[in-house]
Amino acid sequence: MAAVDVPGPADHEGSIDRLLHPRVVAVIGASRQPAAVGHEVFRQLLAHGFTGTVYPVNAAATHVASVYAYRDVCDVPAPIDLAVIAVPAREVTAVMRACARKRVGGVIVVSAGFADAGDEGRDRLAEVIRIARDGGMRLIGPNAMGVVNTAPSSRLHATFAAGAPPAGRVGVLTQSGALAGTFLAEAARRAIGFSTFVSAGDRSDVSTNDLLEYWRSDSRTSVVMLHLQSVGNPRRFARIARDLGRTKPVVALKSGQDSTGDGVDALFTSAGVVRADTLTQLFDAVQLLAHQPLPTGRRVGVVGTSRALAALATDACRTYALEVPLLSERTCAALADLLGHRHATNPVDLGPLADPDRFEAALRLVAGSGEVDAVLTLVTPHAQEDRLGSAVRTVAADVGLPVLASYLGLDGMPDALAVPDATGSPGPGSVPSYSSPESAALALSRAADHAAWRSRDLGRVPEPGGVDLRAARREVGTSPKDGTWLPEATVAALLGGVGLRAWPSVRVADEREALAAVASLGWPVALKIADERFRSRLDVGAVQLGLGTEADLGAAWRTIRAAVGPGDMLVQPMAPAGVSTVVRLRQDPTVGTLLSLRLGGAVADLLADPLARTLPLTDLDAEELIGSIRGSVLLVGGSGAPAADTGALADLLHRVARLAEEVPEIGEVLLDPVLVGRTGVVLLHAGVRLLPAPAASPTRPDAPASTNRQAGTVDL
Repeated sequence: MAAVDVPGPADHEGSIDRLLHPRVVAVIGASRQPAAVGHEVFRQLLAHGFTGTVYPVNAAATHVASVYAYRDVCDVPAPIDLAVIAVPAREVTAVMRACARKRVGGVIVVSAGFADAGDEGRDRLAEVIRIARDGGMRLIGPNAMGVVNTAPSSRLHATFAAGAPPAGRVGVLTQSGALAGTFLAEAARRAIGFSTFVSAGDRSDVSTNDLLEYWRSDSRTSVVMLHLQSVGNPRRFARIARDLGRTKPVVALKSGQDSTGDGVDALFTSAGVVRADTLTQLFDAVQLLAHQPLPTGRRVGVVGTSRALAALATDACRTYALEVPLLSERTCAALADLLGHRHATNPVDLGPLADPDRFEAALRLVAGSGEVDAVLTLVTPHAQEDRLGSAVRTVAADVGLPVLASYLGLDGMPDALAVPDATGSPGPGSVPSYSSPESAALALSRAADHAAWRSRDLGRVPEPGGVDLRAARREVGTSPKDGTWLPEATVAALLGGVGLRAWPSVRVADEREALAAVASLGWPVALKIADERFRSRLDVGAVQLGLGTEADLGAAWRTIRAAVGPGDMLVQPMAPAGVSTVVRLRQDPTVGTLLSLRLGGAVADLLADPLARTLPLTDLDAEELIGSIRGSVLLVGGSGAPAADTGALADLLHRVARLAEEVPEIGEVLLDPVLVGRTGVVLLHAGVRLLPAPAASPTRPDAPASTNRQAGTVDL
């Protein structure tokens, strides 16, 4: 048959919709065994009340679960929206070709033996992808567990995982098929309702970004929950997640920390993604965001039935940058009247025998005081625990603040705290419960961080003047792209294309050449070893400053030789005083282009980790980088230190980012050091390495793409 173009990013939504809202499903298996995967998927579809039509297809069986089975998908007497393929890996390509002939809309391949099976498996995967693209079919998997859609109009449970989540408003993606069952079971245990659930497997076609696009327009989804093993196209991910997160929180757990430094933090920070470090934390955060409003600040009122738990909760709040404020005299007086003692304050302790009515009144008083932004309630075993839970739920429904509980040591939502929605599942207004005050405080802190991110201006990407990269691109065209450091002339051309210039420097091999260099540069000068390992090491004698005479130069030469041994040296005119910083741009294999900043110098080399952001770099990103690095007081001023020219440093950061955007072959830029003075910056040394430009993977449509853009455009 003639090839059909696979839908691209602009028109994918309809095809994703056919995967998640099919009217006709074929389940294709290859075994007579009732316990086979295909049989199980078919039974799950029936057991959960799929609202469409489902056909079993099995060349080895005449019936599946007492339903007539067709031998070939082409024999099914109806158009098929979705085919679930559960046959041995070696048979998948033949089944895919049959699906293409049948013009199936989308395919889920649950079979393993592809990307996880060496060269043969990868070749098989490439063929499966080619068939899907030529046939116009969207593909989830291979090695996927399947999909779930709880919409009443679908009730699709096309997975062989045990368990089923409640209906709700959380869209879920996990890249691990092995964790799919854990996600479904944990959702049921915690009463977290899913709108849709996708176990994506190898993500050979339908990607994380495709699903983010789908959830952005899906009215049934209000929170997105991700378990990621990799990020396909980080720039597109950041753009979509940033837009989605303004109205629907995106919570993610990234496993497999294979990047140098913490590029994932940089990516998630730029995109406004709420990051979890463990599966438990992932569910903790989602549980709060799915059922309670975002806090408008970080002030927490603590009301409970245990002084010891209240102390733990207060410590936990402070650990996670939350405040447990002193309440006003008026509020404390009202609490004292209610509780019958004079020392009523935040946290409020009603004791283990708390009267439910008094407990509710205290909750309502603290929550309605206007002096807190959230309420954490601590409920220990109690003879009337259901009434206490009802009080918490009632107050939460009335006050408009997030209310969360550490209730009977439970992770989840006890019946007393749940407000059923139209489907009978816990809905908005339900109060999440945590096994410990620490877990509750961490979840609330992350919600407060997200609320602060959502309330801030996203910023803009500045367009620095004086950018002309025509000469730089010519240099790139003739330069090696093998990761070696480029010669100084090429580096100068690249930096000059974005309006940056390194401080003059002359490389010399002996004292005679050093004196000749001084003749052209003028006194005073700095002398330093050319070896980049020692380039800024005043502490070991590898750098000698303020040399004003021939005698000074000779003595400095001998000092450096004694300290670090033979090697070329650099002669530079003395630069104005400034704060030493290091700017580095590199390609991270996990998250794409990273731009980092840290203080320079020997002590900073040992103690200060760089802070990084992904591209595009907004003006607010640059401001945060400068203001958040360790020792930032040296740049922004304070504690007796004058302010440096942070505007000039921000301009340099934007120019380096622009260079990476315009020249995708840039593998690394290292500016070390950059001296930030009271006025302006001085770039003392610069290095650039080139790599082959990134290209889209032939088997991964969401692989990183070239970042070329036309001058004058801003891509957020």
